[in-house]
Amino acid sequence: MAQWSRRLHALELKTKLTLLLLIIAVIPLAFLGTFSYRKASSEIQIKACEIILENLSQVNYSLTYFVKDIEQLSMYIYSNRDIQKILAKPADRSIQEKYQDEQTVNQILKSFLGFKVWDIELYVLGENGDRYFTGDLLPNVYRDYNPNWGLIRKARMAGGSVVWDTNYSLKKMEDYGAVLSSGRQLKQVGSGLPLGYFVVNIMEPALAYKYDKAHQYPGGEVYLLDSNGYVISSLPYKQQVGTRLDKPYMTEVLQGKKGFFRNQVKDSQSDNMVIYDTSDTSGFKLVSVIPVNALTQESSSIRNLTIFIVLAGMLISYCLAYLLAEYITRPLRKLRLLMKDVEKGNLDVVFTSKYQDEVGHLGLSFNKMLQRIKHLIDQIYAKQLKVQEAELKAIQAQFTPHFLYNALDSINWMARIHRIETISNTAVALGELLRFSINRSHPIIQIREDLKQIHNYLKIQEVRYRDKIEVQLHIHEDILDLYVPKLLIQPLVENAISHGLEMKKGSGFLKIEGKRVDDWVQIIVEDDGVGIAEWKLATLAEDDSYVSDREGKTGIGLSNLRRRLALHFGSSYQLDIESEVGAGTKVLLRIPVITHPSEVDTYV
Repeated sequence: MAQWSRRLHALELKTKLTLLLLIIAVIPLAFLGTFSYRKASSEIQIKACEIILENLSQVNYSLTYFVKDIEQLSMYIYSNRDIQKILAKPADRSIQEKYQDEQTVNQILKSFLGFKVWDIELYVLGENGDRYFTGDLLPNVYRDYNPNWGLIRKARMAGGSVVWDTNYSLKKMEDYGAVLSSGRQLKQVGSGLPLGYFVVNIMEPALAYKYDKAHQYPGGEVYLLDSNGYVISSLPYKQQVGTRLDKPYMTEVLQGKKGFFRNQVKDSQSDNMVIYDTSDTSGFKLVSVIPVNALTQESSSIRNLTIFIVLAGMLISYCLAYLLAEYITRPLRKLRLLMKDVEKGNLDVVFTSKYQDEVGHLGLSFNKMLQRIKHLIDQIYAKQLKVQEAELKAIQAQFTPHFLYNALDSINWMARIHRIETISNTAVALGELLRFSINRSHPIIQIREDLKQIHNYLKIQEVRYRDKIEVQLHIHEDILDLYVPKLLIQPLVENAISHGLEMKKGSGFLKIEGKRVDDWVQIIVEDDGVGIAEWKLATLAEDDSYVSDREGKTGIGLSNLRRRLALHFGSSYQLDIESEVGAGTKVLLRIPVITHPSEVDTYV
């Protein structure tokens, strides 16, 4: 990955632009082509499934009529007078009479098979022992039938109504025989006494012929199922006829009425589309299973056309991208050559461009830069002289703080000689404050050092206000060795005196408290001065640029403090002001616990 990154950085701008423009053009084209192909393939697949479903519905409709014809046939047999009379005769009648009855019933049965192309077998089973049938042989199950046997039992329980039953056993491996049977109990019309049963066996080819047209796609399968999922007939394979179809999609097919869905097939190159329809009359389900790739073969031409368009678009995009990159980078290459001349020391080159675009403006800026460099070179010596002069003045300015220290030290000794302790203490405190404020050491100091300057400041204020202000200082020992920004507390004390206690009539009280609260250092400066009006308090809370309306008071101490806190701690600090007019002001300051000056940088 790193090697490819280095190669990419080493490419020329022209090559990078060509690749970028090519990617910008090819990606949407490829995406559009893929989307169009998938959309067309999906639409073709859906349309094909809808056509197949309509075809299945028509086949199922035809099967429904076939079932109705069988039911009408059984109803005719039920109501036929000749059959009623014959089945009501005793079993011990003469052989000649039985022969005549057999001829009569066979003539009636053959008349139904003569005018319709049916592959069915008809059986009339009398309670008196008569057996009439259209096939070559009479199955043993019908010769001596058991009234509790499947189809006979269903017909007996139906009491004269038509019943249907699926044959679950096959006679031979290739001769599938009857796969569906219809039965009806025959009763005497007048008395209702049972006369026997009429059975219709439907052969598998008769059903396969009905839905053979639904099998149109290579690799597809068609199943005719009963309501319980047993295979009545199937194409092209017959092995599962008479068994319950065991497929992953059977749950959805049995629960639904009609429709189609995609079925994922494990270890297969293509999934299957399952299309099914259910007969409202018989409940039979016609299921067609078709591989998806067989449905989407018609979309191969769309796929080939899409690939051709994408490849042609890539070729055209590359040519256009190359020409556009060449047009953009030509003036840049010219400017690069001029810069190489400047690197060699030739400052007399000029970039010319007939275009007023960004590159043209860049060339004009290059020309102005060269002119400026020439001008700066001409003035370099004069500026060096001015720098030397400025340095000399800076050296001379170093004597000013020493002069102030010496002056304050002289005042201190003169006060001591004359035993004026107040002036001596004031001069010492003022000197310490001056030395501390202009000291260029680290801006983060121990709280212990910052408190020393608070003491010096308060000494000077005691001289000014004498007994007007009573000060209480409560600083816990466990925070003295922690660190704070330089002159952090002094602005709060100064504001409390100048804005709160100075304007108060009579004496005032000032309390300074410092302690550790969990991972915070908490400083509280509280006074009982004149307080702050609500509108001013709101202004202080919302606007850091507030300026005091008192003459000689700038009001910038608090705003500077906030800016310094934000500079050092970001948002990891708290500065709250509570005040009431006539009652005083309380300022609460919280900063993180700092055990080393370097920790301050981690908050910003």
